[in-house]
Amino acid sequence: MSDSYNEFQDRVARIYSAQGNKSLLRKNTRAVYVQGQDGYTVIRGREPRRPFPWSGLVLLLVAFFMVKGAIMANMGPEFYTREVAQLEPTTVLEHFRVWTMGADPVSSWVAQILKSLG
Repeated sequence: MSDSYNEFQDRVARIYSAQGNKSLLRKNTRAVYVQGQDGYTVIRGREPRRPFPWSGLVLLLVAFFMVKGAIMANMGPEFYTREVAQLEPTTVLEHFRVWTMGADPVSSWVAQILKSLG
């Protein structure tokens, strides 16, 4: 029984020496220390944070400009500009809609590439 106890104490000593000057109660990014109802400190893993979906946002923007460029290539830039000019903005939301649907350099570039392919 004393051999297993000595082995356990050796392992605990190695853990403490590996941690160096770090405190056991110092909070880190992977653990949450909670005081239980019985008075014991319970260490639980912290739930992983969900990062902002940058790849989804980029894919959404690429799809938006591709669809807008395909419409411009199909209708023609003059017709597309004329149709967007017919939209009369009255509210702030409609101003945003007209600004969004207006011709921009990225959509014009996509429309030129699609016209050259087809």
